[in-house]
Amino acid sequence: KYALYSSYGYTQRDIAHLFVAGYGSGMVLGSIVGGLADSYGRKRLCLFYCLSYTFSVLMKHCKHFYVLLLGRVFGGIATSLLFSVFESWLIGAHGER
Repeated sequence: KYALYSSYGYTQRDIAHLFVAGYGSGMVLGSIVGGLADSYGRKRLCLFYCLSYTFSVLMKHCKHFYVLLLGRVFGGIATSLLFSVFESWLIGAHGER
């Protein structure tokens, strides 16, 4: 189970911490992402999604725990953006027509 992190030599407890960091960051940002999209722009946050998810995936190639943890945090942020900002950008663009 969790082949990537297990292959790096991490225990189930360490892996659980990584997943909690990812889901926790998504939970925290998920509650404020709508306001951020209104303040900074939906398109800009969509582009930030691309950067944060790319960063998250690249961090999985490193075996250091804190780098993996940072990658999971960025993955949680990307997930929050994915499930909110793109749809609001589409609805906003449709409303302008």
